[in-house]
Formats: sequence, C-alpha cells, structure tokens
Amino acid sequence: MFKYNSKYVLMCMAGKGNILDDWKGYVKNKKNAISFDASFRPDFEKVSYYYVYDKPEIKYDWKLTQLISRFDDGFFKLPGKAYRELRETKNYYDKRIEIRDYKQEDTLDLIKRWDAHSGAKYNWQRHSGRDSWFFKRWYEEEKDNLISRFYYLSGVMMGYCVLHKAEENSYEYLIRKTDISMGRNTCLYCDYKTFESIHLPGQQFYVNWGGSSGKLLKYKEKFGIHEETPVYFYSVKK
Repeated sequence: MFKYNSKYVLMCMAGKGNILDDWKGYVKNKKNAISFDASFRPDFEKVSYYYVYDKPEIKYDWKLTQLISRFDDGFFKLPGKAYRELRETKNYYDKRIEIRDYKQEDTLDLIKRWDAHSGAKYNWQRHSGRDSWFFKRWYEEEKDNLISRFYYLSGVMMGYCVLHKAEENSYEYLIRKTDISMGRNTCLYCDYKTFESIHLPGQQFYVNWGGSSGKLLKYKEKFGIHEETPVYFYSVKK
C-alpha cells in the first residue's frame, strides 16, 4: 500500500488556501486547517485530518475506501465479458476523440460547463473551484511532474485527467472532469486511455485512486481491485 497524501494531492485540495509549513496541510479559513498528518498540531481553533490510515480513538466524521488498481499487459488486452464495456467504449471513441496539448482557457471552460450541467444534474460533489485554482495556481509550474491528458471531441475539450508519479511504478490519481453530456461513457474512455498511455509492454504499474464510496467506488472498481484500505477523516478542536 502507498498513501494518498503527497504535496500534489494537497495542491489539488487546497484551492486558494495557503499551504502550511513542510506541506503538512493547508488553511481552509482563519479558524480551520486541513492536514494529512495526524501528529501535526497547527495553531488553529479546529484542525481537520484527512486520509488517516490508523483508526482514530475519537469519533471520526466519515470513512472512505482507498482503492489501488493494478495494470499490466493482460489488462490492456481487455479480454472476455468482464471488460466488454471498456472494450466497446475504447473501440467507439478511438475514432472520435483526440488528445491535445494543455490550454488553460479550454480547461477552465470545461470546468464551468461540467459544474453547470453534469455536476448540477447529478448532484455530485463538485470541487470545481479546487480544480480551477489548481490549473491557475500550480499547473504551469508543476506540469513536468504530472501525467496530464486533455481530450477533445469534435474540436471541443470534453475531459481531462491528471496523475502524479508517486513511486517508480505507482501513480496517484489527482483530478478528472469529463462532460458526460457529450457522449455515453466518456469518463470511462478518458480514464482508460490515460492508463493506456502510461503503460509500457511487459511492465506493470499501480494507481491509487484516493478515497471514495458508493457508486463512485463501484465505478473505479471496473479497473480492477488490487488493494482496498479504509481511510478516516475527523476533526479536533481546541
């Protein structure tokens, strides 16, 4: 198991909040800080701890499941009934979707469209502001340390995926948005093609998806379950 708590995860979560010393967390507001390190005690009225791997002794606010998927030559052959949906999605969109270079204007426009349509329609947790701030605040500086793919359908950006290479053969899945109004299974396609673009024949790698639950967790499990680990979220007040 590798943990979902790097500075790149922090960049994607912080939005416009100030980063704390040594990348221990970030300032949510003047009274509340967020940290991945359960032993860190910044001087705030309230500290919220995210992605804690040991069950806390105090009552936790919520628990999610961290999923790690494993990818190898066998997976990318998409064999049999289990991968039929992925296989058909790939074959359909390979003729229609292209990967292009990053353009901030297109990316921010996609986030706005997603927020107004997909996010609102399905009442998803949007985090759109976090994504926008990440691209405006960090992306140009950090892009060489990231695996980023920007997908276009009929000349319009319909999705992006951003990962970080945490270890030699292990990646953290940071952020992704896809405009699902532009076609069925566009999200599935973007994720698959991003992983396919990382893969080298004869080698394997792992992706840490972070924490999730419910339908989102079930979606991620379509890419395989190598390891699932509970992660805890809780707050401590002075």
